[in-house]
Amino acid sequence: MKKSLIVVLVLLMAFSASVFAQGAGEADKGYDIYVYNSKGENAAQFAAMCAAYEAETGIRVKNFSIGSGQDHMETLRSEMNSRQMPSIFSIQSLKELPEWKQGGFVLDLNTVTSGDFAKMVAAIPQGLRLSSDGKTSYGIPYNVEGYGFIVDRDMLSELFGPSKVDAVLLDIKAATYEEWETLVKTIDAWITSPKATSVKLNGKSYTLASSKGKLSKNLNGVFAVMGAEKWTYGDHFINVALNAVLTSETEAQQADDAKVKSLKGALLAYAKALDLKTSYLAGLKGRAVRGQDFVSSSNFGYDQAVQIFADSKAVFFKQGNWAFGNIAGVNPAQAERLEFVPVKMPFQSQDIKRTDGTTVAKLNSSIPVFVPNYYAVNAMVPKAEQQKAFDFLYWMNNSDTGKKYIVEEFAFIPYNADPETTTVPNSLGNSIIDYMASGNTLSAPYNGAPASWSGDVVGLRIMESYLTKRNWTASDYEAIANYAIDQWLAMK
Repeated sequence: MKKSLIVVLVLLMAFSASVFAQGAGEADKGYDIYVYNSKGENAAQFAAMCAAYEAETGIRVKNFSIGSGQDHMETLRSEMNSRQMPSIFSIQSLKELPEWKQGGFVLDLNTVTSGDFAKMVAAIPQGLRLSSDGKTSYGIPYNVEGYGFIVDRDMLSELFGPSKVDAVLLDIKAATYEEWETLVKTIDAWITSPKATSVKLNGKSYTLASSKGKLSKNLNGVFAVMGAEKWTYGDHFINVALNAVLTSETEAQQADDAKVKSLKGALLAYAKALDLKTSYLAGLKGRAVRGQDFVSSSNFGYDQAVQIFADSKAVFFKQGNWAFGNIAGVNPAQAERLEFVPVKMPFQSQDIKRTDGTTVAKLNSSIPVFVPNYYAVNAMVPKAEQQKAFDFLYWMNNSDTGKKYIVEEFAFIPYNADPETTTVPNSLGNSIIDYMASGNTLSAPYNGAPASWSGDVVGLRIMESYLTKRNWTASDYEAIANYAIDQWLAMK
């Protein structure tokens, strides 16, 4: 009821704005198109791209980007309520699409039938389209993104020796969860008391260095974690678990009660893996522990976790390739030597409910790669403004200037990139392309779950009830899994 009321109110305001605009005739709004960007990490670069477009074309572009890590929906609703609505706005996959469809705000791009923009829309691969029925297409993909545990090759060199880095990376990627858990605990003990301890990865033995080096002397924990950012452990971490049962956003959106309940085993694995990650924490000023301080945005927010990792105080940092620019801003040299290793969870074979042959080993050696955001065109703005929006999006994805911004400044992987031939000028993007080329990728079913379920509901419960709690028990794992399932069912 609340969402329906919001949609009605927004629609009424939009209608009023439309009438006002018509009554105003050709009144100058001060811009020709207004682009709303929900990717706060590239706010400055996005503004520069819009300025470059204006310089090349003479079309005046107003742009707005949210703050990094900020929930964009409330801000976007406010903008849609205004008399100067965005011409182009962001939709974060299927979970957000229904609200804008019901309100009549989002244009089906398949209705554009001529010109270069129409050809670009038609060429979007079916699996990357913003569509719940396979017939419509409501957005242009921002890019493809991926995430996992980021690790510095030079840190691995100090831990295991320069000649072992490539082999260690390959075997961490292929390691079982049990081997991963042992590695985490062994590194944690080594940080306190370094000695030549052996660990097995993918069945092969590796020995830690007997003393600390230039980087590893800074370590005070195994993981850099954004305790204050619930989307990192709500949306993204939980998404790995959902892949044990759900193959896509569409399957998640259409999941019946029985399918949702079958997530229980995978969600128990999620809780256990999250317990491990948040039990071996690095901090800005020393080893950290779960508690109220850990969910403080002034100590464990986005920027602080980037700083912890960039200062070599942690070995692993669960983030995506979008964090490349943030890390490079703190430690440019480190940013050039980063790679992803998979987020691993203690799945059992009975937890895997999908029927495509996916195994526990496949899940634990893959990373999620998906379209996180789409550029949608506002169906409520005048046709002439829509055409200018089409022209901007075509330029952005096809001109030399636009493509340079996407790849070099945003550090994005283009949605239409060929993994066999594409490279990008940043280490994390190329690491993702390697996973794409090998086929070791997962999807983003969390985007098909009820809107706000993973981050604002489950993530908030995790933040308030568990990340503030020093020790977790088997009962806590059960409670987390049950709460997640119950809330999904209630929000359907």
